[in-house]
Amino acid sequence: MLKSLRKHSKHPIAKVFLVIVLIAFAGLGLGSFVPSLQFNQEYIKAGDTSIGIQEIANQFNKLRAEVAPNLTVNEAIENGYLDLLIAFLSNEAIIMEEANSQGITVTREYLKKSILENKRFHDGKGQFSGTKFQTSLLSSGLSEEKYLELLGRDIIKDQLTRTVTDSAKVSEDIIKLIASKNLEKRDGTIVDLNLTPISEINKPSESELKNFYDNTSKSWIEPTRRIAKYFYLDPDNYIEKIEISEIELIDEFDIRRSDYIQEEMRSINQLILDNQNDASEIISSIKNGGEFETIVKEKFVNQNTVINNLKKSDLIEEISNEVFKLNVNEISSVIKSDLGYHVIKLTKIVPAVTPKLDEIKETLKNDIRLERATDLVYDIANFADDEFASGSSIDQVAKQKGIDVQLTEAIDREGLNKNKIRPNNKLFRDQIFLDVLWEDNSDELSINETIDGKFFALVVEDEIKEYLPDFKEIKPKLESSWKQTKAIEKTIGLAGELSAATDFINFANENQMKISEIKNATQNDTSYARPQIIQSLFGIKKIGEKQIAASNLGISVVRFDKATPPKPEEVKNLVEILSTPFNQSLQNDLSSALISKLGEKHKLEVNKSLILQALGLTSQ
Repeated sequence: MLKSLRKHSKHPIAKVFLVIVLIAFAGLGLGSFVPSLQFNQEYIKAGDTSIGIQEIANQFNKLRAEVAPNLTVNEAIENGYLDLLIAFLSNEAIIMEEANSQGITVTREYLKKSILENKRFHDGKGQFSGTKFQTSLLSSGLSEEKYLELLGRDIIKDQLTRTVTDSAKVSEDIIKLIASKNLEKRDGTIVDLNLTPISEINKPSESELKNFYDNTSKSWIEPTRRIAKYFYLDPDNYIEKIEISEIELIDEFDIRRSDYIQEEMRSINQLILDNQNDASEIISSIKNGGEFETIVKEKFVNQNTVINNLKKSDLIEEISNEVFKLNVNEISSVIKSDLGYHVIKLTKIVPAVTPKLDEIKETLKNDIRLERATDLVYDIANFADDEFASGSSIDQVAKQKGIDVQLTEAIDREGLNKNKIRPNNKLFRDQIFLDVLWEDNSDELSINETIDGKFFALVVEDEIKEYLPDFKEIKPKLESSWKQTKAIEKTIGLAGELSAATDFINFANENQMKISEIKNATQNDTSYARPQIIQSLFGIKKIGEKQIAASNLGISVVRFDKATPPKPEEVKNLVEILSTPFNQSLQNDLSSALISKLGEKHKLEVNKSLILQALGLTSQ
């Protein structure tokens, strides 16, 4: 059945199961989803090594936050970010399986050495800063253990691929040629031709238009389109129907009170040292009247060692247990962790806040109404699912539940209507809706879930087969297109005459064409507004030759006037800059080829549909 746990579940029984979901999807932030709870399924697997759904979900969320923060989850998936992540994690699984089969491991000491040498975690003096490291982990949402695991993977991947890739290098002569070409500067003359006015193009004869119709018939074919009868279930459409009495509100507040509590937060100032003796000496110094802040400034010049507003769950266990026992301005004893030895001063406590009913009344009411509207939608969806299985029609189900049945526009497989545009209706833009509309068995009734977690049912009402419109039907469009084509042809013909003219400039002046110059242009010049002109200029092989170019101003003729070769030191500098990315690209290709081969050896298996289902992004 469709009914399942949802994000907004607040009732006591649901909470027991919701804990399981929150543990598995901690920090996921995917919005409304319907998780399948198939946590033991194989999502990405190579041999005996698998990547779990929790890591996939967390990594996907981080990828979105870093690369595409303005995209919704569904937009990120449509743009291929989930596919990129799956490819990356597949490589991780393959590498780890190969490492396991070869007995390759990374010691704890080597991991610690790698962290200490990482310049990202160094202070202004080039020394490792535990504060920088911890702050980095907090901002990335990683525990120390998870960071060490990911670091270990990178080191193992490097060990496995380095022997194959280290010797791969692009020839320096080739890089020099590329650098010289990119740095060469060219001068040119540009003549812009105005597009021949449509008014100067004579009306085509009937035979000319019919020939044009025959020669361009493929571009006039109207694709197959379908019209569907459907109903749509969205909780937002039912919210206004939900009424909540004052007594219900009070009862619900008693049940949900803990959900609105703002967790206690604490701010700290800390020192992290490499050995226990140094940490103990600092404790002794403070007991003898030393100021914690003064010691911090002496040890960590110009470093921010303060971390504000930490929840208990933000800190690793051995530190959080101590920090949340301290009073304001109290100094901890020495705390040992994998980073070193901590001495922490508690600087501020923001107490937990338990709100009163009046303070959250509207928020609580809206939450309850949304939940009950969602419950109602799920009940209707379940009912419809059962009724469809028993042979009921869309109209019968809709009549029993008071649902509006509507007809779609005639839309093609891409969701475009007869005007070649996407309808305003958001449902018609949903990929799952389009998939169901165009399934071979689309006349089989079922409840389906949209990408954003709403429900719909549809049945194909009519299909308009692909057809070539009759000549007379599109005659006005044909005539307009024919004239535009002829105007372009006439302009290009004039451009050809210009290119062949003995006196290039004189011909342009006589025909009132716009003449301009371009000086010291480079092949990758981004400052010039018309990249097509630059492309044409550098596509010409000999000085004095010309090339016709189409740009945003219409048709132009470009003449190559002068080439200025780069200075040797400029080429040398660019070669040094290009060598690393060129070689890295080659090495990455070899590394990918190696991993691909290992994927065959270890039988890589990826179940994308199961990943989407577990994340609540497809119908179950």
